[in-house]
Amino acid sequence: MRRLVVLYDAGCGICSASRRWLEGRRQLVALEFLAAGSAEARDRFPTLSGEAEELIVVSDEGGVYRGAHAWIMCLWALDEYREWSFRLARPALLPRARDVFEWVSKRRRGLSWLLGIRSDQELAAVLASGRSCGSGCPEQPR
Repeated sequence: MRRLVVLYDAGCGICSASRRWLEGRRQLVALEFLAAGSAEARDRFPTLSGEAEELIVVSDEGGVYRGAHAWIMCLWALDEYREWSFRLARPALLPRARDVFEWVSKRRRGLSWLLGIRSDQELAAVLASGRSCGSGCPEQPR
């Protein structure tokens, strides 16, 4: 396996921050990020691209990983976090990892708003408008 494509919710602040965090780590397996629902995602993955409600990772070998398994695959791709991916995938920890991931995932937009984490889409809108990101920034959904 040489490449993983990560379909993420570009309208979510936590998802966008996670993408930036993953990009900043040393990758043993290349990570490519596509906004779920984007034109490119629809063209490349027509059966998967509309599903922005969950993290999806597609390997260059055709494997499809969803939710917590997708996040574990992202960690597996990183030099410093591969061991963590093995630990979290073990039968004793996988149910807990799944519970934590699902808890955060269900609340990600509210948590993004609470923590002031802007999504890629929000930042693009602010930059396109020429405004500073003060009171004129788009509001997070509640």
